[in-house]
Amino acid sequence: MDQMMTQTLTPELTRTPPERFPYLSALRGLAALWVIAVHVAHMPQPRMELPAWFEIYVANGVWGVQLFFVVSTFSLCLMQPSHAGERRPLLGFALRRFFRIAPLFYLLIGVTLLSLVQPVTNIFNFNPAGFFINARTILSNVTFAFNLVPGYGHQTSLVLAGWTIGTEMMFYLVFPFVYAHTKSIWLATTAMLISLVVAKVFSMTVALFTADPASYQTYSIFHHLPVFMCGFVAFWALPLLKGRPNSKQIGAALLASVPVQFYAVAGGSVPFVEPYHWLGFMFACLLVGLALCPIRILVNKTTVWIGDISYSVYLVHSLIIVALFPIYKQIQASGGGRIAGFVSCYVLTLACVLPVAAMTYRLLEKPSNNWGKKLASRLAERNERHRIVVREAT
Repeated sequence: MDQMMTQTLTPELTRTPPERFPYLSALRGLAALWVIAVHVAHMPQPRMELPAWFEIYVANGVWGVQLFFVVSTFSLCLMQPSHAGERRPLLGFALRRFFRIAPLFYLLIGVTLLSLVQPVTNIFNFNPAGFFINARTILSNVTFAFNLVPGYGHQTSLVLAGWTIGTEMMFYLVFPFVYAHTKSIWLATTAMLISLVVAKVFSMTVALFTADPASYQTYSIFHHLPVFMCGFVAFWALPLLKGRPNSKQIGAALLASVPVQFYAVAGGSVPFVEPYHWLGFMFACLLVGLALCPIRILVNKTTVWIGDISYSVYLVHSLIIVALFPIYKQIQASGGGRIAGFVSCYVLTLACVLPVAAMTYRLLEKPSNNWGKKLASRLAERNERHRIVVREAT
């Protein structure tokens, strides 16, 4: 199996930075655009009314988060071999993840805390969701432990839409262990099946230790773990398929299966597992399909660029949407039709979100990420002369 994997992922001793994988950036970009769509339609009160045939695509934009989860796991697996020579790999991994996530997240926490400053609150509402801000909620968010703590403002995060950050950080705690023990498609599949059992046991027992089991389960890492695990399966499935002479046709077939799976999940008619967990399998098919058969309408300069800044897009877009509520109302009242009104609001939102996200990416996210990588390499004692760089075989 290891020999088969190296046919696709070729380690080279070089100082050259790793090659990019456009399909991964494009998927992040598409996920971000999908999440923005559902928030534009559903965050205003009352939410925008859309025709049922159109609402199914907009409302399920919440699934963009699960697409992020699958892509995140796959990307982490892809990068792990380049850090194999570190003497303290766990420290290096933790530092890289922290500096990738924390700086921008802390900035948004700071923006939220402005709601405690009365003169500022009278002008701007930086806490539109009404989170209860106290020392306990602040501490749980700053330490990234909030996914484990029941209650509004904990699991949901002080940052609008920030609950996913808590879930991701919990997954980072188990990723090195799972990666070290899933070195084949069979082991990855086994781990995914075990995670389904864990998720099921958790759903059956969650009421024993929290007063609001439905809400706690919705955000908990134990509920989302099988979706993450599908990223491991995709990672090991890709090299098995990439070397086949008909790999492009296989990729096209996987992509063609995604709409079918979408309607099956939306209708709740999937076999064996609950529909939510099937999302991991669906997005694994999408990821592997695009890797084998990249479609230009999905993988292009625009989606790749949005994917590069997708973390900033995700964290800043909710506040911008809240600020645009009055303009949304004016657009909706103009009488241009429900779909036309939504599209106008969506385009306006992107016109505001993307420049802000590009700025935060360039001024904060990218510099802190690069600095964190250097610090991680130094403290984890990376040997630069024997740096392993993962390249995707052509």
